[in-house]
Amino acid sequence: MPVIFSLLLLIFALTIQAEEIPENEVLTFDDPIPGSLYLEFPDADDLLPKKGDFKVISSLFMSNQLGERWATLTLLNQSSSQRLLDRHYIVALFADGEKRHPIDIEHTFYGKEQITLTINFGKSKFPILRTEARN
Repeated sequence: MPVIFSLLLLIFALTIQAEEIPENEVLTFDDPIPGSLYLEFPDADDLLPKKGDFKVISSLFMSNQLGERWATLTLLNQSSSQRLLDRHYIVALFADGEKRHPIDIEHTFYGKEQITLTINFGKSKFPILRTEARN
């Protein structure tokens, strides 16, 4: 009986396959931008994040061969009260000067809570240079 069980377990294990993701969809980290570098492009839309209690603590930017742009952001709710983060509280600046909000995000933060989120900024041939929140 243990041999049959072991064989069944082996067959089951061999039939389970890891999810295969096409190589062009795999995200890789973009090269970091020096913290002392500050760029200010002309901004016809003057797109700014909505004022709130959120602060970007750290950010890592990722992309893939399809041009998808993602950011892994550590955000802090500076308020002692609960706050709802939505897409309008964050703006990304791209290397061509374009600014845009994330595709979609919604997360509830407790007072003084700090959380890391991975956020989609859509497709662009230009990398993300920085993200910002506004107090």
